[in-house]
Amino acid sequence: MHWEDIERTREQSFADFFAGKLPLIPSAHDPLSAQALEQKGFRMAVLPTEDVSRVYGYTSSYMLNAMEMLATAKTITQVTALALLVQLPLDARSSQQIVRQAYELRQLGIQAIQIDDEKIHATEELTQVIVQMKHYFPEMRIVMTIRADASIAGIEKAVKKANQLLHAGADFVMFEGLYTEGEYLYTYQYTNGPLLAVLNETKEQSLSYTQLNDMGYHATIVRGGCINRMKKIYEEAYNDA
Repeated sequence: MHWEDIERTREQSFADFFAGKLPLIPSAHDPLSAQALEQKGFRMAVLPTEDVSRVYGYTSSYMLNAMEMLATAKTITQVTALALLVQLPLDARSSQQIVRQAYELRQLGIQAIQIDDEKIHATEELTQVIVQMKHYFPEMRIVMTIRADASIAGIEKAVKKANQLLHAGADFVMFEGLYTEGEYLYTYQYTNGPLLAVLNETKEQSLSYTQLNDMGYHATIVRGGCINRMKKIYEEAYNDA
């Protein structure tokens, strides 16, 4: 496929995602996994720091830096037409650093980034980041990841924070730490904006992607599946050696 065709395909995939036409988004961690997803018919993938950090051999995503994440995103965009939702690594803890990362990703044709509240805890600081992002890159969509404690008070606090950040200009919210149907329903009903659900194959969850889609979630992200299977394949291969 010619480079211009790749760009047009990627642009259309982003447009379809923003319009809610791509309900299931798997995770990629390198060019090979991205090509496999594309061959299966997927048009978009999420690039999570946890998976990329494993490729680099790190024991924690805290060790992954922006240059390594950017390099992985670049290699994927060079070999596929996938639209990428890129999670920003945790080494950027100021609005200036985040804006710089967004600029580099935008140069690759990426139009969606994921910012975690684990990176910056205070709602006021996150609001400032979102406002600056929208000023410099109005076409860039922001997925705000908010961690919800496994309690009624914790989930209520997370929803309040989500609504404040949506009001500031965030485009999507994704809650971390939800597992039951009641928790997913509560956050969907009381959050004033589109939600992304996350299914992590390393943790037990009582819901399926179809159930989340039926609830009204904008899209469901599946994390961890591909790289966990690859790890098992490597382990089995070396056991037979």
